[in-house]
Amino acid sequence: MGLLTTLRDLLAAENLDGILIASRQNKQPHLGISTGSGYVLVTRQHAHILTDFRYYSDIASRTTGYEMHLLSADCPFFTVLNGLIAQENLRTLGFEGEHVSWHTGSQWRDALSAKLCSVSLDALRQIKTADEILRIRAACRIADNTAQHIRRFIQPGMRERDVAAELEWFMKQQGADKPSFDTIVASGSRGALPHGKASDKVIAAGELITLDFGAQHQGYCSDMTRTFLVAGHDATPQAHPLYAVYQTVLEAQLAAIDAIRPGVACHQVDRAARTIIERAGFGAQFGHNTGHAIGIDVHENPRFSPTDATPLQPGMLLTVEPGIYLEGQGGVRIEDVVLVTESGADVLYTMPKRLLMTGEI
Repeated sequence: MGLLTTLRDLLAAENLDGILIASRQNKQPHLGISTGSGYVLVTRQHAHILTDFRYYSDIASRTTGYEMHLLSADCPFFTVLNGLIAQENLRTLGFEGEHVSWHTGSQWRDALSAKLCSVSLDALRQIKTADEILRIRAACRIADNTAQHIRRFIQPGMRERDVAAELEWFMKQQGADKPSFDTIVASGSRGALPHGKASDKVIAAGELITLDFGAQHQGYCSDMTRTFLVAGHDATPQAHPLYAVYQTVLEAQLAAIDAIRPGVACHQVDRAARTIIERAGFGAQFGHNTGHAIGIDVHENPRFSPTDATPLQPGMLLTVEPGIYLEGQGGVRIEDVVLVTESGADVLYTMPKRLLMTGEI
């Protein structure tokens, strides 16, 4: 089913004459580029793109099946949109209430000649198309290659910030447009910070170091986490004080992946991971969800959370990322992106998940 057909089915279901799309993530499949500027108007008969001089030619060259409208000082947004409302006799107009600010929504209500109704489009992005899956696979391949590279790069005496800079540079060399989010590099006791962004801390031999990063490629994201043992110390991985914690997180992550298949509710996948961590006595040290959907945004719905009852369907892509965080000692998190298939799950990373040391070939 095509994008416009899906939207028109939504119009019929919600008894709307049209829908105005303004959010970056919901416009991107229509525009062919990621931008916060411009608007998409889809009605029961037509589809329109309203944008200014900066993006008009680029978008026009990427799209078919849309009427293009150039916004300018002489043809401002409200004038153009009200003209289309009158032309197509639109009485009720859906808009993305979850993404539009109160101030903007109030302006639209006062200026537009149609009744506004808040609707959510995010659920329409939950099941990815074949093209979207290929793009996310490519973004994951970049992250996978980068994880292999950065493991060999890390040495004692480097700052976390140095590691993040090398990691992001390497991703771009592999074809990433930019990182999916601010790179997390948390070594030693900072590993207890689930979102410990790279700092000036100097990395020491014998510490665990957690790296959480992703590549944005052709508008789609990857998200990957690995925890390594920093080489340069006599201890083996098995002798590290947090080795048992690492093995618990790995067992939980594999159990969650094994639970993924069509029809399973998201909270069941979360429970598969959380049960193992709780039985090991670390339930209080696992304070976040087991995972989240991924696509145009790095964090999308549904979530592998204790309360999300969304049933999994083929074509969904989600992360699986349990963790344990011990204040003053450090932490462990392991994360993969997983595609829900007709029969189960396909992990999109190939890097081994046993506790690896940095610097090894």
